Order: sequence, then C-alpha cells, then structure tokens
Amino acid sequence: MTDGSRSGRRTAGARDMASPRAGQGAAGRICELCRRETPRCTVHHLIPRAAGGRFGPTAQLCATCHRQLHALFSEATLAAELYSLPLLEANPQVRRYLKWARRQQGGAGFKVRRARERR
Repeated sequence: MTDGSRSGRRTAGARDMASPRAGQGAAGRICELCRRETPRCTVHHLIPRAAGGRFGPTAQLCATCHRQLHALFSEATLAAELYSLPLLEANPQVRRYLKWARRQQGGAGFKVRRARERR
C-alpha cells in the first residue's frame, strides 16, 4: 500500500487472537493439553489445515504446547495418527513432555527445541 499502512494480511498471532474463544480473560485461559493457566491460547487444528482440516476440530493450546507439538511431529503424523486430544495425550513423547511441563513453575511460556528425529 502506498499510504504507509500495513497490508491486510494478519500475522499468526493476530489469527490466533481473532478466535472468539482464544482471547485473554481476567483470569487467563487454560491450555487443553497441559492444563496450565496461560494469558492467551492459540488455535491448534487437530487435523492440520494443509491436510484438509481448515474447518475441522480445534484445540485451545498455550503457545508452548503448540510449538512443542509441531517441533515433535510432522503435519503428516499429526493428521494420520494424532488427530484428537486423547490420541495426543496417549502418545509417549507427548506424555513425557506433559509430565515435565506440568511441573514447571510460573507461566506456561518456556523454550521448546525441535526433536532430533521428527516423525
């Protein structure tokens, strides 16, 4: 645009916050995966949008859990094997992460590293 304003595209953070369920309330939100309180949640498509899940089921996750899932698993694996919260929670890698995450003090924001072998 020539007037110096930003384009009409929204960033990932803006998209996540646009969801009516994904805002910031007075007491914060609860991540559906780690069940920790967080100032805001992001929308995780349980079937990745690239695999046809644009209008499919979603989960409200803290940013850390959302990053961890995408660091551990490819979108193909998420679509084929881990397309619901119970399946995610039953996965051994996710269970190990959740055991660690639930013990962390403070907010739900901590660093995430990509897995050596991403499935």
